[in-house]
Amino acid sequence: MSTKAFPGIPLRTIREWKRHSSTAQPLSISITASMNADRHRIYQALTVPEYIEAWFSAPGAIEGGTEVFAGEGFFSISYSSTQGERFRILCSYKVCRRSKLLFTWEHNAFSEAASSMVKIRLLGDFGRTTVLVTHVGVALSDHQWYEDLWESSLSRLGKLF
Repeated sequence: MSTKAFPGIPLRTIREWKRHSSTAQPLSISITASMNADRHRIYQALTVPEYIEAWFSAPGAIEGGTEVFAGEGFFSISYSSTQGERFRILCSYKVCRRSKLLFTWEHNAFSEAASSMVKIRLLGDFGRTTVLVTHVGVALSDHQWYEDLWESSLSRLGKLF
């Protein structure tokens, strides 16, 4: 397979993805939302920990129980579930630009799942932006959870503006 099939993704990222992939065919989820804000404001909401805490909406999470920590090239999201459990999602940026985010995703609630990749594209200018989230490498058993996560989170993100 040629790496030209993945334009814009560095070869290092493709190798890392292959190393973490399981033998089963991974699924992907794509969610699109249109928002009344320019790309810069949405980028801030997607990358600043305090804003992530406001829009991130994991299924079964307690409202207001999300904490985000960001460091150089990574961030982690911790949240409490309604069953009293605490979960963590670890993410490592591969690309972080004003109109494109690409990061690995490891969720400790799904112990059998390998890491996956999330790509967020911001399309548009001025007062209206389309946010396209593609989450690749999702296990079949976790597919509905991730679909609910991204639909709910993008809905909450849109309400910030």
